[in-house]
Amino acid sequence: MSPYFEILRPQTSLLAALGATIGAMVAGVQGILLFFVFCAVFLITGAGMVINDYYDVEIDKINAPYRPLPSGRIPKKNALFYSLALFTLGLFLSALLNLYCFLLALFNSILEFLYAKKFKRTFLFGNFLVSYFTASTFIFGSFLTFDFKTTWILALLAFLANTGREIFKTIEDIKGDKKMKLETLPIVSGVKAAREIAQGFIASAVLFSFFPYLSGLLEEAYLRIVSISNFLFLYSFSKKPSEVRRISKIAMYITLLAFLAGAKIR
Repeated sequence: MSPYFEILRPQTSLLAALGATIGAMVAGVQGILLFFVFCAVFLITGAGMVINDYYDVEIDKINAPYRPLPSGRIPKKNALFYSLALFTLGLFLSALLNLYCFLLALFNSILEFLYAKKFKRTFLFGNFLVSYFTASTFIFGSFLTFDFKTTWILALLAFLANTGREIFKTIEDIKGDKKMKLETLPIVSGVKAAREIAQGFIASAVLFSFFPYLSGLLEEAYLRIVSISNFLFLYSFSKKPSEVRRISKIAMYITLLAFLAGAKIR
């Protein structure tokens, strides 16, 4: 795999792009606009991954030395220009959708820089900000029709589940974060407390996942499929942090499928 593709974290960027596309479909968007939604979100998410690695290169030399930047497969200055090019292209595609999509994309792009440079090192706020990015992808496509009655639920579930995943990531990265004197949740409150808080966020997402069906917004197919993802989320609680993140990502993909299957697509 090319290091310039690897640094985009394609699985994560794909999840965000699919989330935005499915959110747009649920909101009634059709045709070529879905392609623009997918590409814009994939590019901006990927750009955020690159700029994050750019600022985290010293930490990643400890936590993830195999990544393209700490391993030397991509020069650091190239990563900065690469990120700017991806942001620019993603914003251009967002502008082709409408003004509101462009403004949300621009706002998120600025926040991506601020997160990578400063906010990531802020106690808990960095975790919430990443989860906001994930949640906002579902809202992005809805700005084309201004139909948010179902997509806000997708956004909330994504926020809760992803906050749990992000806290588990800080547990996984505690060695390098301690060396860099960061104040993450497991460093400040301890690994046990951080794990319980992370599980609480994910469990909240599981509990709230029944609301779309019970409220009549989604059909029975949603309930059947989301039950699989809920099982995976709860099963992951018995695993170590790196496995929790992997299993919960699979569960999030299944949740997207559940929304697609249960939605009343126009």
